Amino acid sequence: MRSAARPHTQQGEIRLARSGPRKISRRYWKWFVAAAVLVLVAAIVLLNHYWPFTRNHLVHELEQATSSHVTLGSFRHTLFPRPGCVAEQVVLTRGETPATQARMTIRTLTVEGNWTGLLNKHLALMRLEGADAVFPPIGTGEEWKPSNSEIVIDELIADGSLLEFKRRNEQVRNVQFPILKFTAHHLSSSKPMGYEVQLKNPVPAGLVSVSGSFGPWNMDQVHATPVSGDYSYQDADLGTVEGIQGKLASTGKFRGNLERILIDGQTDVPDFQVKNKPHAAELKTQFHAAVEITNGDVILNKVDGRLLRSMIHTAGRVAAQKGHPGKTTSLDFAVDGGRIQDLMLLFITEKRPPINGTVSVKGKTLLYAGSEPFLRRLQMSGDFGIEDASFTKAETQTSVDKLSESGTGHGDDSENPEDVVSDLQGHVVLQNGVATFSQLRFRVPGARARLDGTYNLITEKVDMRGMLYLDATLPKATSGIKSFLLKAIDPFLKKNRRGGARIPIRVTGTYEHPVYRADPV
Repeated sequence: MRSAARPHTQQGEIRLARSGPRKISRRYWKWFVAAAVLVLVAAIVLLNHYWPFTRNHLVHELEQATSSHVTLGSFRHTLFPRPGCVAEQVVLTRGETPATQARMTIRTLTVEGNWTGLLNKHLALMRLEGADAVFPPIGTGEEWKPSNSEIVIDELIADGSLLEFKRRNEQVRNVQFPILKFTAHHLSSSKPMGYEVQLKNPVPAGLVSVSGSFGPWNMDQVHATPVSGDYSYQDADLGTVEGIQGKLASTGKFRGNLERILIDGQTDVPDFQVKNKPHAAELKTQFHAAVEITNGDVILNKVDGRLLRSMIHTAGRVAAQKGHPGKTTSLDFAVDGGRIQDLMLLFITEKRPPINGTVSVKGKTLLYAGSEPFLRRLQMSGDFGIEDASFTKAETQTSVDKLSESGTGHGDDSENPEDVVSDLQGHVVLQNGVATFSQLRFRVPGARARLDGTYNLITEKVDMRGMLYLDATLPKATSGIKSFLLKAIDPFLKKNRRGGARIPIRVTGTYEHPVYRADPV
């Protein structure tokens, strides 16, 4: 009996063991479903409240971040692979009057977030396609003040954008900066952002690459917001600057804020050339400069340049000047121990400069913007001195040799032509392509001269007049019938009695074909 009952009891126990967990699982499953429903409802409520990818929310955030009025064309939501939205024909406008209004149009604006960052307003990506921003002339726009935003954008991409700045003269075409690549990292109103930019600079036309750090925004003083970075400027075509040509490359670092940026850099132009002149020479510089953001003026605190084997030191500014359109370049310059042939080479058409020697120069120069030839826009004034000068044209040197022979009274034992001219110095003013010399003095063995006159750098015409003072008495400085006649009146030439003759001289003609004249009195 007992043995027959055991199997029945065991089966019953087995049945109880199987049915108990099923009842327990159903009970917990109901609670799980109820909790999931509550979580889902809460998530829907929260997402509905915090969901950033709505039309109204996007407009609100853009208006707050840019202090602009924002309108959207079409708008749609995206969920996969990441939550976000896409807006088209986006327009941001800041300013009431058209003359001072800033306006940006964006063909397509894509915003992407991530599911974990929805509650803390963290966006993964914002992409601008076909963005075109037009700003009023520098210094004329309405004041803009950023606002605090809780949104953080991991990455902002705006490749293929265009920046335009209007001119004060509406008849002149806007200045355009095509942005080939633009990426900003970690955009936040409270922390600095990193950025990389590659753009085309219009004048001189070339490719500029910049990377660095910007911000955080200074909410009280926007102009004090810091900016820094490194730049490179490659294949800049100086031919887009009126009057000069060559290919420029430049690299450097910058730091500062939205009011003024300090730049330390270097430039190299292997083939610097004045237009319509055949000679090119390598020009290198190292510079320390400042850029005033509000008006675009550039202050050149120090520029050390090397043209061939001559050092040129300059300082000045590139700024607007009343009565002249565009920017005017004004510089103080100095050359100490340079070579006159290096400086003259760029302005002549002959194969060789007319004179060699060691030069020291100190002066000022102005270069106005405009469409006129470079030499007509360039103004310069300064004092110069040349030591150990020698003329490279054979006929010029021959004429100087004759002056030396007449001055010493010896026609057969002149000095070495390489050492024949000394103490060449004077004052020069360059305007409208014409160099006007005053107090031009030089010495040759046995004579000294003082000249005034002009040299036209465009036509190469020469017109120099002055006096030649000879160390020898005038009769010894001449020959033939002139010597005979002058000997007769020599006792009456008081200046000869003091040891030398005084002769008016004149140099005319052109650089290629000069005409020399010396008439005893």
